[in-house]
Amino acid sequence: MEEKRDNERKKMAVTTIVRKTKPAGGQAIMEFCSRDLSRGGLFISTEKLNLFDLGEEIEILVDDKGEKYYEGKAKVVRSARVFGEEGEVLDCGYGLMFLNPGEDFKEMLLERLGGVKT
Repeated sequence: MEEKRDNERKKMAVTTIVRKTKPAGGQAIMEFCSRDLSRGGLFISTEKLNLFDLGEEIEILVDDKGEKYYEGKAKVVRSARVFGEEGEVLDCGYGLMFLNPGEDFKEMLLERLGGVKT
């Protein structure tokens, strides 16, 4: 499968909180753990692939080592469930692309990525 990412990613666990507006009003607040991070986005792990639609824009809070949360918006660009040779689920979740991250958000990403050139 051909790689479509513009930004290199780095494996790391990052707590990400998602706020999603419900169709009937109000908000759902969900917490996820990421499996990787890049300057362009992150992949959140979940077995529930009915939470978001592709193309949906959501509000996110990304944890910076428990010291601060960076707020931003993201677009759901991928949903995936990867199976192993024996049918076991190896990975499952959503790819999120950051939308117009602020300068402080970008600085945090660069620091967390440890100089990964993207």
